[in-house]
Amino acid sequence: MHRFLLSLLLLLCLAPFQVGCGGEEEPLHQEEEVDDQIDPEQEAEDMRKLKQN
Repeated sequence: MHRFLLSLLLLLCLAPFQVGCGGEEEPLHQEEEVDDQIDPEQEAEDMRKLKQN
């Protein structure tokens, strides 16, 4: 029984190290939103450049 209580005490003392400081986590860096709309004029210009090369 004595060994069990010592193990429990050790577990309780080490638990904060396993869990962490308990501070609020930083939010993950979100990737910048990609503009998924295509500009027709820019697309046409890009296609002309490709055909010239």
